[in-house]
Amino acid sequence: MTLLHDPAVEEVLGDVNKKRILEIGCGDGPFSSLLAERSATAVGYGRSPQQIAEAQARVGLDATFVVATPHTFFHDGIFDAATSVLVLHYATSVEEIAVFFRSASPHLGPGGRFISVVINPLFSAFGQDFVVRCFARLESNNIRVEFLDRASGRDEITLENIHQYASEEFERAAISGGMKSVAWRKFFAMPDAIEQMGASFWQPCHEHQPYALFVTQK
Repeated sequence: MTLLHDPAVEEVLGDVNKKRILEIGCGDGPFSSLLAERSATAVGYGRSPQQIAEAQARVGLDATFVVATPHTFFHDGIFDAATSVLVLHYATSVEEIAVFFRSASPHLGPGGRFISVVINPLFSAFGQDFVVRCFARLESNNIRVEFLDRASGRDEITLENIHQYASEEFERAAISGGMKSVAWRKFFAMPDAIEQMGASFWQPCHEHQPYALFVTQK
C-alpha cells in the first residue's frame, strides 16, 4: 500500500523543498529518503537498531536516522512538519498515542503539522478481500492484518498487535499532546498508482477506506 500512503502524505505536506521533516517510526527509511530526494532535510527515528542501520546505509541523501522512541527522542532543531505512517495504531492505549504527539510538538514550529496514517476509526469491512491484505476484528479494539501474496492469495505475514481507536480517542490524544486542531482525510490512489495496479485493485480501498489520514496542527 506504499503506492497509496506515501503519495497521500506527500500531497498534504505540499512542496517540501528546503523544508525540515521529522518522520516518527521511520523503519528502514524509505519515506524519509523519498523526502530527501525531494530536497527536504529529513530526520527519522525508530526503535529498531537493525532497521536504523539499514536506513543509514542509504547514502547521498540529506537524511538522518537515529535509534529512539517517543520517550527518548530529542533534536535541537525545529521541523516544519512531522509524519508517521502506520505507527500510531500500534500504541496500546490512548495515553501512549498522546506520547507521540507530546514528543513531536516541542520539535514543531508554530503551525507545524503532524500527519499520520492510521487504521480508519470508521472501517468495518472486516473479512473482506483487499487483494493483498485482509483485516479481521479480534477482541476489544484489536485487529489482525494478514498480508497476502497477490498471485496465490497465501498469507505471507500476519500482524496482531494493531488497534482500531475511535476518532475521538485520536483527537483527545493529539490535543493533550500539544496540538491545537485536527482533521481527517480519506485515501484515494493517485493516477500513477491506478495506472500501475489497475482501477479494480484500488476499488475496495476507495469504497471501504481501511486507512485514514489524521492531520493535526500545532
